[in-house]
Amino acid sequence: MKSNYSNEQIERVISLVDEGLSITKASIIMCNENGLPYSDSVRRHFSNVINTQTETKTDTVQYSQEVSMSAQKKDGSIMSIDEYCQAYGIPFEQARTYKLVTHTGTPYYNIASNVLEQESYVSEQELKDLIKEGLESVKLTSKTNANASNYVGVVKLADLHLGAYVDNLIRTKNFSIDILANKLFDAANEVNKRDYSVVHIHILGDLIESFTGLSHKNTWKGLDKAMVGAEAVKLVVKILHDNFLSRINNLCEVKVVAGNHDRVTSDNKEDVQGGAANLVCWGLELIGYKIEFNPLVITHYVDGICHILTHGHHPISKKSTKQLCWDYGMQGVYNLICEGHLHSIIQKLNVNQRDSYQTIKDDAVDHRRINCPSFFTGNFFSESLGYTSESGFIITENNGKGVPNVFYYAI
Repeated sequence: MKSNYSNEQIERVISLVDEGLSITKASIIMCNENGLPYSDSVRRHFSNVINTQTETKTDTVQYSQEVSMSAQKKDGSIMSIDEYCQAYGIPFEQARTYKLVTHTGTPYYNIASNVLEQESYVSEQELKDLIKEGLESVKLTSKTNANASNYVGVVKLADLHLGAYVDNLIRTKNFSIDILANKLFDAANEVNKRDYSVVHIHILGDLIESFTGLSHKNTWKGLDKAMVGAEAVKLVVKILHDNFLSRINNLCEVKVVAGNHDRVTSDNKEDVQGGAANLVCWGLELIGYKIEFNPLVITHYVDGICHILTHGHHPISKKSTKQLCWDYGMQGVYNLICEGHLHSIIQKLNVNQRDSYQTIKDDAVDHRRINCPSFFTGNFFSESLGYTSESGFIITENNGKGVPNVFYYAI
């Protein structure tokens, strides 16, 4: 593996890890000693270097002492691999490959373990330490408007996809971190124009494009400036704070549900609870915001209306609107179900259905179900499917009769 660091710097990090330090702390120490800037990409680089060296060592006979680790039982039969690992204290779940060797006289299992490979995963506490360090200078100063009206506004954002980079497509507008920051700034100004006495914020998932850079095949091709890992979390916290939340007059609460992009693993089966979005909320709480996070669904009763929030990718979104109202809503009041995920206010329909689409999935005297517009403009994949959409967000307010007025904003 080609490295931009000297052999002495690499050996320094390895020696610190051998002493028991995490790769993160070892990388920070090395950077401080050499006057080098530290970022999460440095940690990932040394993680890959160490894992590459580990693979070279563990691909051979890691557990293969013929005499001391015999696979032969007292009755002469051969142990199974499970029995062998249990007998010698080898974690079977960390065994990458194994082979029974019998031609040496004493049978044994040759096992290559990936136990050291798993060291590349930074712990939750290490992530929080990195995020906290990056947010130490960020302070919350609330903005108030004493001349505001008596109305309460509920602002709904969906699919920010911080870190996504889109450029030079035919019908899809460009998208980048800077563009997202400007859109959030414009959205805050639009909210303030309505002079609400109280403002609540609902964020419907997909705050980041990718924590690992591998959320989907070729995700890395559409990433802006390697914004992955703790760097992505810190940046989305700062942008939400600087360009949006801190600018809104009379801000009260922020509610966040996780999206399918908000996981901290490349495999969507390993993190199903939106760990990255949870870390973003943790960072916003550090600054001083009143935050509620849930990976699945949030019910929020505001000014006589029950808001049901979910991203839209979970199986619960396949339930009927009435069932969602029954499971998560409130009886006797108006229930408004809001979802994101589709990057459009158009339901996911076939071609014929899209020709006569409606922006509302379901509507009745006591409930409504809508798809919220996306901040993300789309990418090559969505354009190849024929989908394009305008960035936007929604503001809702009680019309005075317990029914929501819904205002769509293009930005």
